[in-house]
Amino acid sequence: MAAEAAVELVNGTGSELHVVHVISTVQEMPYPRRFAMERTEAFLEAKKLHALTLLDRRVAWIEKNGGKVEGSHYREGKLDEEVIRLSEELDVGLVITGDRKLGWFERAFARSFSERVLSRANRPVLVVREPVSRKRMTLDLR
Repeated sequence: MAAEAAVELVNGTGSELHVVHVISTVQEMPYPRRFAMERTEAFLEAKKLHALTLLDRRVAWIEKNGGKVEGSHYREGKLDEEVIRLSEELDVGLVITGDRKLGWFERAFARSFSERVLSRANRPVLVVREPVSRKRMTLDLR
């Protein structure tokens, strides 16, 4: 949904679109997972390869659906910090991110990625939630 909103917004305003995918390389609490996954070099390399594949697929999807991607960016580190850092490096006018419903445990003990970006970014942030119905979303740019 965030990608759809970005394509419509960029096409309507003539702005540049940059796509970013960040993988977490920071130690995370293993909960609510039952077992913590060991962060070996092989695991991180597989995670990186998967992330690069996802990034390429996202760019291809955007271009197939009428968007023009100015740049795609792969980062490693803390998710929200890397997105904010890249937005400052590129001096973007708007950060667009998706949002998902959190489980009860996550809602009680952690903020979502989009909440962390929204509260820490030094520029406007658009959070796009998955609509209740899966009908096509349109943006009114008036």
